[in-house]
Amino acid sequence: MTRQYSDAALAEIARPPEEHAIDALRRGDLDGVRAWLDDMAQGQAGLDALSGHALARKVGKLRQDLGEDRARKTLERIGAEQMKTWVSQFRDGDERGAVTDIIAIYKHQGDARLQPVRETGDEVVVDLAPCGSGGRLERQGLTEKHPDWYAGWSDGVSGLCQACKACQTALNDALGEDVWTTEKGDDGFCRMRFAKRAQQGEALFTDSERTTVVQTRVQRARGRLDAGDTDIEPLLRGQRKDWMPWHDFGIVWLEHFYASALEIGGADYLDEMLEQTYEPAFHAGFPRYRAMSDEELVREVARTWNYHCADFTIHEEDDRFVFRLDPCGSGGRLFRGQVWRGMFHYGEPMAPLMDEPHDINFNRRQAPTYCTHCAASNRAQLKSGPEGDSPRFFVIDGHAQLRPGEACRQFTYKKAAAREDMDPDLLAQIGMGPWSGGGGQSGGENP
Repeated sequence: MTRQYSDAALAEIARPPEEHAIDALRRGDLDGVRAWLDDMAQGQAGLDALSGHALARKVGKLRQDLGEDRARKTLERIGAEQMKTWVSQFRDGDERGAVTDIIAIYKHQGDARLQPVRETGDEVVVDLAPCGSGGRLERQGLTEKHPDWYAGWSDGVSGLCQACKACQTALNDALGEDVWTTEKGDDGFCRMRFAKRAQQGEALFTDSERTTVVQTRVQRARGRLDAGDTDIEPLLRGQRKDWMPWHDFGIVWLEHFYASALEIGGADYLDEMLEQTYEPAFHAGFPRYRAMSDEELVREVARTWNYHCADFTIHEEDDRFVFRLDPCGSGGRLFRGQVWRGMFHYGEPMAPLMDEPHDINFNRRQAPTYCTHCAASNRAQLKSGPEGDSPRFFVIDGHAQLRPGEACRQFTYKKAAAREDMDPDLLAQIGMGPWSGGGGQSGGENP
């Protein structure tokens, strides 16, 4: 196979949509800007959906394996770690900042529609009509189709909503009063209430802020264009990371589930959890990726990394495209301690490195717990062996990022690449033998 792209062409593919929107704005092409805004509004859709399903299924896994009482206690422990920076913020009296950042989590969720803030001297009220996480899964009918994974709780609250309520419980318990509460309604509706404490009787938001605080940058840019205001470049620049609040809250949440799995049953139980709760969601995308051309694949993966809050470059080899992630937007930023609000640092409670090698951590020592889901996704793509047809669109080199600050690497294989020539080192990282002799998963031993 020969190269299909020049380095300049690959750099152009890596450019985020926001830069194209800015180019159109500077040309005065407002129709082009609107088209790019439509594209940007859906930039994180795939990642958002994958995270929502993976989180909900992990809640279901805990309920099935531990029973309700123990699962609920585990969710509340996770919630306490999720909310610890908010506990400090509320205690310091920064209610406006704390409420703003909780709103930011929900306004970036897929299909979420937040109504303008309502405020009295005693509370702030935000209606999610609908909610874009637990409410979205309910509206999709998953709680009825797959109750073991998405529902099944005796109080009638669905799985992902249980995890959300556990965060509220943890925050309120730490503060000694009900500061953040929710009331679920029909068709994915949820009402969030925030009780004022230090700033009781004061307005946290101005009249205009009560509308803008619930809007994404894309929504605000559209509103300005509709009003005839074209001064929107500051809203466009950096838009791919605008959803970082929900993105980072989600990846930290996932890591805390992985840490809980290690506490419950060690690396084998974490392996089982990922096999049952992450790989099925990953498999769901196989038909779509299998149907893509090389050009469509490399563009789609570049789009994914742009909205995965990563910084990256693309290089082409004979059989594959290499994405150099410096850092990866999830595991890499967690490893470097660079997530939103300083929510996560390895070595803190529920943030362990894995001491011993295992197939689920790329057979590494001192492996970042979060990165285990990449070993699981490699397994999902590669376990069918050299004669399989699973698309190899997102294969991770699990030994590239051995220390914080190092770059990670991800490979997107060309459709014509010979499967039997698969790098045996990548297979060995997840306990599989070389493909040259045929066959699928070998279940190789840990070093």
